[in-house]
Amino acid sequence: MSDSIQFSQQALAAMAVEVWRLGQNLVRLPSQSNSVALKYSIRKLRQTLEEQSCVFLDLTGKTYDAGLALEVIDIENNIEDDKEDESNKSKLIIKETIVPIILFQNKLLVSGQVILEKLNFEENHEHN
Repeated sequence: MSDSIQFSQQALAAMAVEVWRLGQNLVRLPSQSNSVALKYSIRKLRQTLEEQSCVFLDLTGKTYDAGLALEVIDIENNIEDDKEDESNKSKLIIKETIVPIILFQNKLLVSGQVILEKLNFEENHEHN
């Protein structure tokens, strides 16, 4: 009997995304006594995926690069005067990761989904 089980890439991608989402959502919940076991289970699931060469890339807070494997869900504009001139330079920052980029064996498994935020150049120096 073989020690390996075959998953379709689609099934692996869905499982990886949901494990990541569970972890992100658990952080947002108020602390409860039973959350320790849940945190442990999620950490073990993620660790198992990482041992199988899954890499999770959460780029929240990083400067957006159009060359990344990301789908932009929304762009929030937090600039009061959005004129296109040299005195008002702006930058796109990844405000929130909805789905991380997931690599499997160094190949793209899941494209990420993000919400961007447009900031004045002076405001975003702490994001890099």
